[in-house]
Amino acid sequence: MFTLALSHVMLTILFQIIGDVMKSWKILLLILFLTGCATAYQPMGGTGGFYHRMVSENAYIIGFSGNAFTDSQKANDFAKLRAAEIGSKLGFTHFVIAGTLDKSRTEIINSGSTTTTSGNVSSFGNTAYFSGTSTTTDNSMPVYKPGVEIGVLYSDGLPEGRHLEIFHIETFMAEIKNKYNLKF
Repeated sequence: MFTLALSHVMLTILFQIIGDVMKSWKILLLILFLTGCATAYQPMGGTGGFYHRMVSENAYIIGFSGNAFTDSQKANDFAKLRAAEIGSKLGFTHFVIAGTLDKSRTEIINSGSTTTTSGNVSSFGNTAYFSGTSTTTDNSMPVYKPGVEIGVLYSDGLPEGRHLEIFHIETFMAEIKNKYNLKF
């Protein structure tokens, strides 16, 4: 029976090691998955992207939603890049941002739970005893997903009136494409 107690101890230790290895593998897979997973500059899809709607001939609402691996600056830049692309296709030379709406959100992601069991095995005569505890940890975490919606006014030449920032369409597109190494 002492052999049984040792076998139980060895199995307990083995299961703890396997649990730790599985946790390490999950972390490694998560890191590998996250590499390069920011929302690409693309039409709205499952991982986010840009969208737009026309308000008038020279006014559009344009948005960009990112996933948890996209930072807020990139979401803003990609919304403005989409604004520049639309303005270029329409034949305008400049645009201004008439208003901005933060569409960011935080979601709770549940990646399961982890249970760890530890304890002691002792034997007395032909009987083995195990006393231990199990601890379960919830692996939920908040995830921030940036989003922005901008109101854009286009003009052919410099716009009239006072504006905080005026964007030259072709210059802005070149700067953002260079900043994010976009090839299109």
